[in-house]
Amino acid sequence: MESTLLFFALQQEAAAFVKLGRHRGWPLKPTASPLPGRALQRFVAPGLEVWVTGMGPKNALRSGHAALETGRPERLFTCGVAGALNPEAQVGWVYHETDTAFPGIDRLLATASNPGRMVTRDRVVITQLEKAQLRSETQADLVDMESTVLRDMARAQGIPSATVRSVSDTAHGDLVLDFNRIYTAEMTLHPGRLALEIARAPWKIPALIRFGGNAQNASVRLAEVLVETLV
Repeated sequence: MESTLLFFALQQEAAAFVKLGRHRGWPLKPTASPLPGRALQRFVAPGLEVWVTGMGPKNALRSGHAALETGRPERLFTCGVAGALNPEAQVGWVYHETDTAFPGIDRLLATASNPGRMVTRDRVVITQLEKAQLRSETQADLVDMESTVLRDMARAQGIPSATVRSVSDTAHGDLVLDFNRIYTAEMTLHPGRLALEIARAPWKIPALIRFGGNAQNASVRLAEVLVETLV
């Protein structure tokens, strides 16, 4: 395996990959020391590092700099779930966008992942109208909050990079909650704000549970594609 650095925004996204990787025999271990202000989690194995950055471009940028200070990988992946802009994309579908001559591109193309175009924004895209407008402006298939800054950083250092993302929500319909209202400026979940949003609309609880299940299923499908690519 080429020396590989993977970034995930959320712990549950990384957890699915770490679990499957360990099942395949990769000794992914959490680092002993915490990384306050640099990463939420970090796992290491020979030739492989996994960093959990937290949501949003600022957190991604901070973790990206910290990760590259520890060593130069042969390739870099930015991974996680994403919102669909392509109206054909279904929950759990995986898309990728890579640099030219990305190491391991043949293995990635042999998986169930679809080639696509990604776009990054600094806020959660909530409504069906927002998704349609962004699709019209960019022709992108998916939207996330971290990939562009991480890949720009890699490109500046001559490190080949790829985005591999799975669909957590389709282009049809609004998200169940306005997540921009329940995250802090540091893009961490504010429990009080979440409780208030649920108290205002308790009938949304079943849809919120379904959304969480979709995100988990998307994370598992993403992990399968990544492991198939890395073996």
